[in-house]
Amino acid sequence: MKVKVSGELARPTGFRLQADLEVDLDGVAALVGASGSGKSTLLRVVAGFEPHAPMTVEVDGETWQDAGTSLAAHRRPVGTVFQEARLFGHLDARGNLSFAARAKRSGERLEFDEVVEFLDLEPLLDQYPRELSGGQRQRVALGRTLLSPAKLWLFDEPMSALDSASRREIAPYLARLCRRHDVPIIYVSHTLAEVLTMADQVMVAADGVVSRVDSVGDFSTSFASPSLGDEAGAVVRCRFERFDPRYRLSELRMGASPLYVRGDLSTANPWLLLHIPARDVSLATTPTEGLSILNRVEGVVDAIDDQGDSALARIRCGDGQFLLARVTRRSVDELKLEAGTTVQALIKSVAVRTGPPP
Repeated sequence: MKVKVSGELARPTGFRLQADLEVDLDGVAALVGASGSGKSTLLRVVAGFEPHAPMTVEVDGETWQDAGTSLAAHRRPVGTVFQEARLFGHLDARGNLSFAARAKRSGERLEFDEVVEFLDLEPLLDQYPRELSGGQRQRVALGRTLLSPAKLWLFDEPMSALDSASRREIAPYLARLCRRHDVPIIYVSHTLAEVLTMADQVMVAADGVVSRVDSVGDFSTSFASPSLGDEAGAVVRCRFERFDPRYRLSELRMGASPLYVRGDLSTANPWLLLHIPARDVSLATTPTEGLSILNRVEGVVDAIDDQGDSALARIRCGDGQFLLARVTRRSVDELKLEAGTTVQALIKSVAVRTGPPP
């Protein structure tokens, strides 16, 4: 699905949104940026909730909005979840869900029972919004969006009211769901671990300007990306080689380097994405022996970003991909780390992403 958004919206408060965006959506496109950078406003424009904005919105060659016309929000085949649940107060949860399922617009339509079962909504169906907690209301709102026919889903921090365990469970489900039903997602999140583990591409909003689109791999290792803090980490593409039943380890290949991951991945996609947190990568400038760390990748320091009491080192590996390593400033000085230094990256933790690689 090709989406184009362009133009400028100005608020009396002084806020401006400038967009010059053209993106091929396939899977999950995360939209990230600081608070007030225009993320939610962009979603409102696409959804049709800013009908008078001097913006142009084109989706798959169809003009939804321009200087002369604006397709009404209820006629756009878009499912939207905002940070506030916005449920109908006079309807119980079942009524809110059923109302969405009856919508007449075009788009993919999910099964009522599937959504209710996954989001664990059965115990809530006879309760009204005023009787639900914030997290419960948000789950119902998410279910209502999934049940409404749509060709595009817009999620504005849809899990902000949920506990971390629920977020970890639901996020990969949403990623799988959009691929299974071929409904792309634009997903706003401030939880960057969420972005790195579910997004296929990343759009960046900064100071009211939305124009940059990266693959999640490029975004994860770009120093120009918003500060990732302790969540910094690389997303890399690997090929499955074999499963060792004796040690219950799957051997993958990142270029010429083997990587070992727990469990049998033989039935997964032969190409996999791994999320490797920077805090779990150590660096050595001389060969290392006698260590329990199995995963060791040869590389060259590409750049170092000084972040005060620590630094992020970006390591270029043999296949053109990058790793990140968080190191202390003392380590930078003692190991004489700089661009061009040959290192061995010692990887202590690897997480396999669900879904196909981009």
